[in-house]
Amino acid sequence: MDVSVSGGTVTLSTKGLPPYESMYYSEESGNYIDFVSQGDGYYLNPNTIAEQSYSMSIPETPVSRGLTINDDLVDGELGNSDNEYGMSAQGIAINGVTIFNPLAGPGDDIEDEKYSFDPYNGHPEMTGAYHYHTTSKGPLEALEFDGFIQTAVVGSAEIELYGIMCDGTLILGCTELDGSEPSSSDFDAQNGHVHDITVGTNVFFSNRYHTHICTDTYTGHKFTPEIQYYDECN
Repeated sequence: MDVSVSGGTVTLSTKGLPPYESMYYSEESGNYIDFVSQGDGYYLNPNTIAEQSYSMSIPETPVSRGLTINDDLVDGELGNSDNEYGMSAQGIAINGVTIFNPLAGPGDDIEDEKYSFDPYNGHPEMTGAYHYHTTSKGPLEALEFDGFIQTAVVGSAEIELYGIMCDGTLILGCTELDGSEPSSSDFDAQNGHVHDITVGTNVFFSNRYHTHICTDTYTGHKFTPEIQYYDECN
């Protein structure tokens, strides 16, 4: 993944190919592996991975829309608000793979589509674009591979950074970037809240809205980053 900064905007460019083996490559590819079922109901998506070029611009200092993200805005359905993420690529994972909306389609829960995911929780769509959904744990594999964490098990990883949405919203797991456990008492309807994102004395993002995939201690909605908290999304 290539990263460039110009005029207050960070541009992420990627070819959208997973950096590991998958049964969704063609059999001629060196990354091809045989289909591995992950349990009852899992099936092989008939599509194969095709190389795609993506470029996504994210503001360095995003501007809040001033929204209160409540149950009315986050309802598991799309098309009810101008503030919603679209149905295509809406973010970039930390290993360069694109992140799609968490819903399989308007009114659908992506968990109904998980049976076509490969061992890295990704799959190709009709054009061959391999991707995660924002609920996928796959990007943790990259942190483990690079030695930043010792385990990629959701909820047990020392650092759980999944990716960044096109408006600048960060997606974290069960811990903050510094490994501390967040308090769910101030989570909004899509498991988000605002504070500095830090590691030690370093502040990487100041006063930044971010969401947490982990919902074990939260009794509201499942993790569905449905609403853009910030203005821009290119």
